[in-house]
Amino acid sequence: MDTFTMEALTDEEMSRSVIYRGVDFPEAISREMMREADRRAVEDFGIPSILLMENAALAVVRELENYAVFAIVCGTGSNGGDGLAIARHLCIQGRDVRVYLIGDPSKGNADFRTNLKIMNKLAPEVLHSLTDETFEDFTHALRGCETCVDAIFGTGLNRPVEGIYRRTIEAINQNAFHITSVDMPSGLDANTGKLLGTAVHAHKTVTFHRMKQGLDLAPRVSGDVTVVHIGIPA
Repeated sequence: MDTFTMEALTDEEMSRSVIYRGVDFPEAISREMMREADRRAVEDFGIPSILLMENAALAVVRELENYAVFAIVCGTGSNGGDGLAIARHLCIQGRDVRVYLIGDPSKGNADFRTNLKIMNKLAPEVLHSLTDETFEDFTHALRGCETCVDAIFGTGLNRPVEGIYRRTIEAINQNAFHITSVDMPSGLDANTGKLLGTAVHAHKTVTFHRMKQGLDLAPRVSGDVTVVHIGIPA
């Protein structure tokens, strides 16, 4: 499948690029449609979810080839698992990586925990828990990185962002020179494009399988979008 580019007019006549890599379907889908596509891939076709996560991570890493210094912020769900896999590949390539984990890692899903276990063996020195005590170090890393990789929340978020999550997103927006969001800018509703209290304002979003309705509806939040194929059957 070929790569092609389309330009989309956005709010107040602002334009941004939307690039499709290995994806022939430009129509945007909802959170529920994406969940069903994931379910079919895993349950009906027998594709391991961690394989899809690995494909997603590799696709994002390819989009990060022009950067050398990273602050990667990971939640404890599948989006955070993507972020940890991205961090692994960047570390193997010898790039400068700092990973900040937000939330209780022991409550992460199986794929997240697998990738965390690998990172703990491969490069434990790059892993940091994001707490009140480490927040100053986190903001320093944001100011010093070439791009912040936002892997906190994905398409499943449907509740207001609160507490340290809100504080983290606001710090990313205020301090990072450039932001790359994984699948969705954290805090953006995947269906409506509304901010769930607050949201990361990404310069670039790398989204998986299909364009998401929320990305279409919130161009000022999602920035340039690259839609990548990760091995989910049509």
